[in-house]
Amino acid sequence: MAEGASQRSPWARGLAIAGALFLLLGAIIVSAQDENINSVFDPREISIAQIEGEDSVTFDVQKDGCYMAIVLAGQTSVDVTLTPIIGSAAANEELAPQSCFSDWSPMAMDGVTFEIREQWVATENGEMLASSSCSGDECQDQTVWLAHIEKWQELKVLESSGFVFGLGICCLGFLFLPVAGILAYSARSKAIHGALRVVGNDGEILQSFNNQEELMAAMEDQNSPLHRNASKENLEEDSEQGDGFVDGTRDVTQGTLMTTEQVYAFMRGDAPETVRQVDDPFADSPTPVKQTIERRVANTGVISDWDAGGSDDVKPPPSSPVRPKPIVIKEEKSESKNWSVWDDDV
Repeated sequence: MAEGASQRSPWARGLAIAGALFLLLGAIIVSAQDENINSVFDPREISIAQIEGEDSVTFDVQKDGCYMAIVLAGQTSVDVTLTPIIGSAAANEELAPQSCFSDWSPMAMDGVTFEIREQWVATENGEMLASSSCSGDECQDQTVWLAHIEKWQELKVLESSGFVFGLGICCLGFLFLPVAGILAYSARSKAIHGALRVVGNDGEILQSFNNQEELMAAMEDQNSPLHRNASKENLEEDSEQGDGFVDGTRDVTQGTLMTTEQVYAFMRGDAPETVRQVDDPFADSPTPVKQTIERRVANTGVISDWDAGGSDDVKPPPSSPVRPKPIVIKEEKSESKNWSVWDDDV
């Protein structure tokens, strides 16, 4: 699969290799521009004055110009002040520090690190007296560089054609790598994962494919099983449409189509209608058992005893007496129906 993916996306591999080469070439070209970079960012080369230890130095300033006192990283015990010179003597008040709001930062290609100790903005043209003082025994080994930082000082590095060319090559490398990744991911998402099997109408596997190239080649090859099976099906359909005969043997065997004899017998009523039998869905459920509940017969004798104020002792109900069978005496009917006789008897 990996080989197929690489063949499907040759641009991804080519762009990835080109991006890596451009990054390497651009880094070499940029690193070769040490002098141009130091001429813009190294305070040792752009400084207009330098103070060794506790000393003072004078230099000219321009109105609204930005001036910075730069020391080596870690030299925090050095203090630098600027004092305007009026005539031939220094003024009584020092120039107040003020941020220049510049994006420039000191750096050097040899790995030396610097930090900005103080910043000033000149209020007028003239001469300044810079003085340094420190609290410690190592003050003599400390150096202060005073630099005039112009507006957009950091963009002066673009004046070097070699630096711009190297930076452009690096940008192309950074651009090619993501594009190569997108192309590789797109090709991978379109790839066939696993095997693709083509099955005919009869359930037979015609051909199996492991990648997209094999599938496309089989579709283009006229002698492939795909084309042969398609041609066979087309011939069968054409033959059926030509003579109008439809073979229903398979449907009759499966029970979905009736023969002529079955239809004739069904129309005459000789064959019963086939009804699809449905299994009892509750065949597996247990048979419910009906439980009989015995009802207690109310004892009327006990209830009557309670109503009469008798004891609460429950007496067994007396057995019901057997009623004797009534004897019916037949009286002889008088044959005489004379009312006078009846009156005499009374």
